[in-house]
Order: sequence, then structure tokens, then C-alpha cells
Amino acid sequence: MLEKPLVSVIVPIYMVEDYLPACIESIQRQTYDNLEIILVDDGSKDNCGNIADEYGSKDSRIRVIHKENGGLSDARNAGIDTAKGDYFFFVDSDDTIEPQIIEFLLRPVIEKKADLSVCAYRKVSGKETNKPERYDYSEPIIISSYEEKTKYFFDEYSVRFTVAWNKLYPREYFNGIRYPKGKIHEDEFTTYKLLEKAEKIAYFDIPLYNYLVRGGSIMGSGFKPESLHGLEACNIRLNKYIKDKDYLWCEKTLFLYRIKFVSAFKMISKSEKYSYEILRESLAVYSKSVLKVVWRLPISFKKKMGYIVSAIMPEQYFKLQNKDWINHGK
Repeated sequence: MLEKPLVSVIVPIYMVEDYLPACIESIQRQTYDNLEIILVDDGSKDNCGNIADEYGSKDSRIRVIHKENGGLSDARNAGIDTAKGDYFFFVDSDDTIEPQIIEFLLRPVIEKKADLSVCAYRKVSGKETNKPERYDYSEPIIISSYEEKTKYFFDEYSVRFTVAWNKLYPREYFNGIRYPKGKIHEDEFTTYKLLEKAEKIAYFDIPLYNYLVRGGSIMGSGFKPESLHGLEACNIRLNKYIKDKDYLWCEKTLFLYRIKFVSAFKMISKSEKYSYEILRESLAVYSKSVLKVVWRLPISFKKKMGYIVSAIMPEQYFKLQNKDWINHGK
């Protein structure tokens, strides 16, 4: 391995002119300097393209790609296709990163032969002034066993291990893998495939990535038909584990699958535009998947029956669960 490998930082950009300068400057401040910064203007209709070009004219590490709008996945893929780095790191264009994130994530890859690195993140609001933090380096948690991967991939850390953007990936992991164009929840279709390539993962329980929560973002805009893409991703992942006969990870994925349906019902109940009917096809796919695998799951009979009820009477089950959620919140 090179002593100072090149890291490609890929930033898909669309309609974030108020946030883009802070994002770019947080990348420029990195304590690790062997970077190429790829700014992908995904046909943004605001001033993002000009902002990217202005920063590119002043920093030789920055390359700007201007393309027709194709969505977040397409923009990420455009960055991947042009990147020259030994490692890839993604930053969403309304987020910021701490100055040491690349240095920290790269160090265990070089010193401990980790295959991939991950860090924690913090949620910030648009009103917050995000001053860079300075952290002392501490040894990461090394995740290598099946039991450890189960804990981090699925349980209380699962979101950190699902999103695309808080990880340092070897470039070869993307051989044959791209983000699905036209999908939201695109990381749920992709990240698990990348994580499963890694025998040894370094995890820093330090919030080195700042995730901006705002109403106009993809994830903050409530229910729409594209929200069902997350259900599709769960089904694809579930069927992979069925094929692999990994029934523990089947159960973990199925639990997430069911939770996503309850969440979808909850959002629809608050929407004047959509009815439960929009879920009918997705419910049929869910029911088929449950009945295909439920008796093989390493869980109690009572829990198996819960899944069976959700499969046989899905609409009634999820409506009841949704009602419980709503009443619990009153």
C-alpha cells in the first residue's frame, strides 16, 4: 500500500447553494492533504455550479463535473467513474466534516490492515454554527467476527452502518457495484454489499461527520411513493440472506422490513394526498417473503406468529401497529 494513498472525496451537489461553501471548506480543512475533491453538479438550477467552479479555480485538488440532473445515485456514480483515488469517501453537499476525519479513518487501514473504516456522526440543524472540533486520536473498535458484525450492522449502531457517507472505502470495492439510479434510500441497496466485503472494519465512536437535518432534504420531506424504495431494498437484502441460509441476518432484516412498513403507514395516516392502497403491491411482496422464511428464523414461536399475522393480514396488522404508535404519542 502507498504510504500516503490518494483519497477521492466525492460530493454530489443539487440545490444547496446556502450550504455548499461550508461543505467544501470543511473538506479543504482536512489534516490529511493527499486528496482529490470531486464536486458533481447534478444539473443544479441554483448557483451551485458557479460556486463549485469558483472553489475549483482556487484549489488544484478540486475537480468539478457538470452533468444533467440524474439524482443522488447518478451523481455519486459519476464521481466514482471519474475518481482516481485509492480510497473513496462521500460527503453530502449540505453536510460538513471535521478536519481529522480522513486522517483518522485512514490510519487503521494503514497501521492495522483494516479493510474499511467507519465513524459516528452528529445531527445538526441549519441554525447551528458548526465550529470545527479537534479530537485526540484514540484506537478504533475493530469489528471482524460474525457476532460483532451482527451487533453493528443491525442493532443500535445500524444507521451508522447503513448510510453511505461516514465511511472510507477501498476503490476496488466498487468494482461491479454502483448506486441504483432513480432510487431514494440508495444506500440501503448498496452499503451492506460493501460492508460484507470487509473482513476487518475499524469503527470510531467519535462524531466526525455532521449530518444536517433540514425540511427540504430528501429524508425530511415526508411520505411520497419513492419512500417505498426502502421496502424494496429490504426485500432484496432479505432474499440474499435467504439464499445464503443466514437466518439470523434474515430475521434482523425482516424486523427492519416490518418497522419500515409501520413507519410508512404512520406517514400515510398524516398525508392528505396518499391512501393505504398505495402499499398494496409492496405488502404482497412482504407477505410472500415472510412466509418463505419465517419457520427457519432463530426466534420464539410467539415472534414467528407475529410475523405470520403481519403476512396473512398485513393491512390490518400495520394499521393496528400504526394506531398504537399514534396513541402512544398522544
